[in-house]
Amino acid sequence: MTEIESGGLLAEYPDVLRGAEVAEILRLGVSTVQRRARSGQLPAFRAGTGERAEWRYEKRRIAALIEGGDAWALLPSLLSGQPPVMTPEEVARVFRYDHATVAAMAATGALPGAFKVGGGGRAPWRFYTDKLATLINTGSGAGPSVT
Repeated sequence: MTEIESGGLLAEYPDVLRGAEVAEILRLGVSTVQRRARSGQLPAFRAGTGERAEWRYEKRRIAALIEGGDAWALLPSLLSGQPPVMTPEEVARVFRYDHATVAAMAATGALPGAFKVGGGGRAPWRFYTDKLATLINTGSGAGPSVT
């Protein structure tokens, strides 16, 4: 963990940032942050599919960018220490969505590695952690690979 992450500028922020938070940190407009994420100038990933999918940013990669380091360098997975299968609540906490949004994204195939345990409409969703890690590490096709 960098000094900027742990004790400085980013200490009060969660591990996964939203566009407005990155805009505040970098003193840019939200649309500029999104445009730079789309073009690969900012390390980001999209959780979901289509135009409604929201950009998310790993705090440690933004810290590396601020410090002048390589924001796309090989880093341990954000999901290190998570079990091999995650619940919707765990996924919601990491991606900073509410539980209902995660369930809806699972149902539409917008999050990789989603599967139902058991049959029927009320069967609970679960997610393969390694599939979610791939989404985060590849940026879902946005910008340079950050594996």
